[in-house]
Amino acid sequence: MQNNENMDEWINWIEEAISKKHIKYYEFEDFKNIQEIGYEAFGKVFRANWKDFDHYLALKSFYNFNNITLKEIVHELKIQRDVDFHGNIIRFYGITKSDSDIYFFLMAKFEKNDKK
Repeated sequence: MQNNENMDEWINWIEEAISKKHIKYYEFEDFKNIQEIGYEAFGKVFRANWKDFDHYLALKSFYNFNNITLKEIVHELKIQRDVDFHGNIIRFYGITKSDSDIYFFLMAKFEKNDKK
């Protein structure tokens, strides 16, 4: 029971940050050309175009959506907010959520036609 309460707390934190516009929310349907480009401990990384732009963004997803993952998401969002001013840090653009309730961070900006 405690884990569900903690998960609800983290989800509420994310939803409240979106509703108060502390985090920009993007509609998942606005992304196209989504291709998996890698993975890390907590999830997969995809490259995608947003709307009609040629530039790529990285969409960072999360594997097991549980209390530990949600805590890591919130922790990473807080860190991103604190270091967003530095040019050497991968920029956090916002968040989106797929139809299957998977959260994605919109992160690195790739150069046009970059095949990395």
